[in-house]
Amino acid sequence: MAARDFSVDDLRLLALVAEAGSMNAAAKRFDISKSVLSRAVSKLEGLVGGPLFDRTQKGMVPTETGKVLLPVAKQALSVVRDAEEAIRSAKGTPQGELKIACSALSGQQLVAPAVAEMARLYPKVETTLRVSSRGPDPLAEDLDLVLRIGKPPEAYLASRELIASRFALYTFRSRAAEVDLNDPDSVETLGRIVIAIDQVPEIWKIEHPDGREKILSSKPLVRVGDPTVAIGILNAGSGVALIPQVYGEPLANAGALVRAMPGWLGPTIEIHAAMPPRRASVPAVAAFLDILSHQAERLQQMV
Repeated sequence: MAARDFSVDDLRLLALVAEAGSMNAAAKRFDISKSVLSRAVSKLEGLVGGPLFDRTQKGMVPTETGKVLLPVAKQALSVVRDAEEAIRSAKGTPQGELKIACSALSGQQLVAPAVAEMARLYPKVETTLRVSSRGPDPLAEDLDLVLRIGKPPEAYLASRELIASRFALYTFRSRAAEVDLNDPDSVETLGRIVIAIDQVPEIWKIEHPDGREKILSSKPLVRVGDPTVAIGILNAGSGVALIPQVYGEPLANAGALVRAMPGWLGPTIEIHAAMPPRRASVPAVAAFLDILSHQAERLQQMV
């Protein structure tokens, strides 16, 4: 195989396909044309004289030849990503791509205002925002910053805590007259909307400052995979939901929602910005983190 017959980028694309598990998944996740990915894999398969993947119903599985080449391809991917970070860091002024992922609710309440401010201050930054109810791995998916619930367990990721907020119960304002909002049994008759994501409790334990505790554990009215859906159901006039105060109080202040069991609070939830190592030194990422932190402070001051 002559050096001129392939490029580092061919190896990078091979690693992305293997990482995603299929051509379609890689094209969608990394926003690269499927034809570009296919050409790179086909070129390398032609050079080694055999397939690098077995195409199965579950996706593309590396062949024995593929397993030999993939470690080198992953090294090429790592080198390219490190080089991109170094180039972006060396530019000094925030510019270029900024890729973010967060839940729909965090996107609405926290990230969107920060993105707008970023665009105003640094018009040369091109921001892409992906909505995901479960925070992806920013290193694996080549993202600059991902908002996650809790500190990331992956030791290789950097993180910054943005928000620490207690949970509280909220319902739609028109339902407030129908039940005694100070009585937990009465509140449960509204129907529990459970947010079924990591670190959000299914059984609700709420506490009063005087030390009393209550458990709300009735069969859920519905389980949802994103807090935004829970708020949508509340706005339609059904249910009660356990929502972080930092997101619930602005809606209550605006008259959309009302607190149930006022004075009672659930556990604390933390929202962190997770990043690949050294990514915070990239000017665009550093600038956005500062703006995002200020927006988080403003939200917490409304509680």
